Amino acid sequence: MSSTILIFVCALILYRQFLHPLAGIPGLFFAELTGQWRNWYFSNGQWHDVILNLHERYGRVVRLAPNELSIVDAMADRLLYGHGTKAEKTHWYGTWDIPDTAAGLFGTRDVKEHSFLRRRVSAAFSMSSILKFEPYIQGCFDLLFEKIRKYSGQVVNMSEWTNAVAYDIVGELAYGEQLGHLRTETDVMGLRQAILDGFYVMANFGHLWGLGRLLNTRVVAKLTSALGVRNAFGDFRQWSMDKVRARRERPSDGKRHDMLHHFLKMKDINGDPASDGEVLIEAMNTTAIGMRACLYYVCTHARVYHRLQKELDDYFAGRPDQGSISYNEARRLTYLNAVISEATRLHPSIIYQLLRKAPENMTVDRYTIPRGTPVGISPRAQNRDPAIWGEGANEFRPERWLEDEERTRYFESVNMTFGGNWPRMCIGRNIALVELFKYMAQFLYNFDVELVDPARPWHVQTVWFAYQHDMVVRVTERTKRPSA
Repeated sequence: MSSTILIFVCALILYRQFLHPLAGIPGLFFAELTGQWRNWYFSNGQWHDVILNLHERYGRVVRLAPNELSIVDAMADRLLYGHGTKAEKTHWYGTWDIPDTAAGLFGTRDVKEHSFLRRRVSAAFSMSSILKFEPYIQGCFDLLFEKIRKYSGQVVNMSEWTNAVAYDIVGELAYGEQLGHLRTETDVMGLRQAILDGFYVMANFGHLWGLGRLLNTRVVAKLTSALGVRNAFGDFRQWSMDKVRARRERPSDGKRHDMLHHFLKMKDINGDPASDGEVLIEAMNTTAIGMRACLYYVCTHARVYHRLQKELDDYFAGRPDQGSISYNEARRLTYLNAVISEATRLHPSIIYQLLRKAPENMTVDRYTIPRGTPVGISPRAQNRDPAIWGEGANEFRPERWLEDEERTRYFESVNMTFGGNWPRMCIGRNIALVELFKYMAQFLYNFDVELVDPARPWHVQTVWFAYQHDMVVRVTERTKRPSA
């Protein structure tokens, strides 16, 4: 029996190394044998560095597992994620099928269903709609700056503050009120930690032969409840359902038109009123990662810091009675535009490969990829590809966005900061842009900020998203600024 098993294992190893359809594609030796080495780095939160090292070492096509590839390529981006793509999502997305909730944009594998779901919410997420919600967003930032002023001259953890304001903005737009993270200076209901833990489990266990699906079932939910394990996701879901139902039963007076106002008018695919579960799924979004990325790169590049702050000072000096800035006004500040584009290019929120089944006749570099092979592009790796961004692809250089208009348009077309520019891009992109521009413009105008430990500015943990923890800075309110 043991000899039979040994022969089988040896035969399998030889097949995967020399006879498998992907045998000629470079990658680590262990990747030819099993994907468990990859899962190890996933579980340790190190994938943001690993994926870059792999492509630097092996090139544009890398074998991550016996039957999985990571690629970087502008044409492949269009082929996998562009309009009219034939590339289907892989089984990995099944890990996001949450019991007792409706299908969501991210997890659904059905192309028609995805198109329906996206059309249904597109009006709420359009830039024109988001700008109508801008006073609610500004109110959260006003509270953020009021809170930080109390700590002027002191050390604060910007990871916590950016998370707090991002979640409160989601609350304002999706539930009609802030969630209380800024007001209480706490992680209300343990929500932020619960979502971080949830992404870790679902993103990583989805690669373990159906384990993601097994964990995400009613049976497991009842078992953990019986064992007394607190389900923070469940607590928040119940709270949010109560909020949605209360608004449904007692509509606002018509003066408040937020995203929840739109969600409550939605219909399901059969034309019936959307369930509370569907409303809940569309309500989640956060942009704290982008805020921290922008602040990090500005604080680690003194030249950029001073040039950007001068642009902001010049803007406000001509408007002495203006205490805030609108998104449209901030968007006109050319250097701020370049800084945000460059920082989020280098540190996009999504790190893992956006897996698809390779369509027919797919060729990347010199390799022909068999149809149906799980293949994906990591936004972090794509956004640092020297073939696209030049030899200084890993450098923070905002000026690259200002040097040539045609080149800038090309950069914008291939930038995967928000999952690309195609039908599957992040539906919350416009919310993220409004928050990023308003945050950076107002924060750096109102405060001086420096990293407490430039040698260890933050700790990055990849859990599908690239979460930055422990970003400790010293903030000082600016009381003297250049005059017009």
